[in-house]
Amino acid sequence: MTNSAHLTPALTPYIGFKTTEALRGKLNRFLEAVEANDKTAGSLYIEFIGELTDHVIDTLLIKMVEIAEINKVGQKIIGFCASSSTKVSGMLTSKIYKKMPVKELLPVADLWNNYLKNSQSDNHGEWYLITPISEEFGSALDAILAEKGDSSEFAPNNLNDVMQKYDQLMQIIIDTFFLESTKVVKIGAITNKMLTVGVDSVEKAVKAVLEKVIKPLEPTHFGRFVEHTENFYIRL
Repeated sequence: MTNSAHLTPALTPYIGFKTTEALRGKLNRFLEAVEANDKTAGSLYIEFIGELTDHVIDTLLIKMVEIAEINKVGQKIIGFCASSSTKVSGMLTSKIYKKMPVKELLPVADLWNNYLKNSQSDNHGEWYLITPISEEFGSALDAILAEKGDSSEFAPNNLNDVMQKYDQLMQIIIDTFFLESTKVVKIGAITNKMLTVGVDSVEKAVKAVLEKVIKPLEPTHFGRFVEHTENFYIRL
């Protein structure tokens, strides 16, 4: 990722993350299966979402324990949130996509093709899964990074506003990479209800981590948290 604090306004702000080889490999296998009208596409998509969930949960939550040297109570909260989020994602993905015909997965494949971007026009750079955000929100994130500067510690002047921005960032990740694909396929009323309840529980878990674990951090640890969140904010 390029440090957003030193970028020109011409670059587009995105929310997302750098892919791993395993993640990109499973996504590519799903995309190839859809293109080939291979009936295993649904199962391959479930595998990809499982890999994606593990990657996002690890980066978004688990690494917080190490970065912020969180106490045992905080570790328990994060562990519970990570476990429940993984279970909800796996259950709902299997329920929705396991037996879905390939033709119904075409818009899902198109969606992920749009998210997958390389940092260089010749595709020789880093691969990301990202979605564009407004320049206004990008500027708000830039302001947080500028306020922190090069200091290893950070005690923002308006902590509530900073936390609201990080809540928004995480909401974008949840909505984009776990909900958008369900909006381009047909799902029944019962499954839709399960989806609503499941997503609500994940959102509450993330909010709990932000409010109960991250917000009370001392400046040294809060600074590490802010540095870590730069992994989700990219300008290309």
